[in-house]
Amino acid sequence: MSKRTAVLFALFIMLCISTGAFADEGHRGAMFQLGVGMAVPMYDADTEAVFSYMESIPGVNRMSLSLNVALGFGVLPDGFIMGRIDGMGDRVYDSVDYMQMNLYLYSLGYRFYPSKTGLYCEGGVGSSVAVGQTSSLGDSTSDPGFGFGVACGYDFNPDTRGFGLTVEATYNRYDIEGTAEAGISFVGNLCWK
Repeated sequence: MSKRTAVLFALFIMLCISTGAFADEGHRGAMFQLGVGMAVPMYDADTEAVFSYMESIPGVNRMSLSLNVALGFGVLPDGFIMGRIDGMGDRVYDSVDYMQMNLYLYSLGYRFYPSKTGLYCEGGVGSSVAVGQTSSLGDSTSDPGFGFGVACGYDFNPDTRGFGLTVEATYNRYDIEGTAEAGISFVGNLCWK
């Protein structure tokens, strides 16, 4: 973890602790979210050409998956400051070998509920990393880059507190080592707030 990321994370934790300590009955408390769903990766031309070629070989399958974990603290009755990790994995494989690209976004942002529950919008910025994996050559990790994400979702819990389910569509962009990658995810989340 770089010094810049560590400082941002420490500031976020300090803000979250102070916000939680002073929250009253009219404000939101903490929120934890864990989600999984399908992903649609959008690579630069060279990376997409490799994945498309591999997928076209008979007997080779492709699977794309999105995961997220988020921690938020209510700062207003209609929103949360969010710390979030989004991961997207894209794998082509056969019965013997595989090749996989994992893209990660570590972000800080804000989730806004226009009606205190139901529909919400979220945006965040942070650090992005790519990890390439192959069965024959092992793993390789990129240098950290810049990334951002936006999401629109729906919270099925009619109360501002308690356990619930959310569905969301997310767009993440990853600027890593001079290339721009992106992904759209459709995710179901378990959410406690």
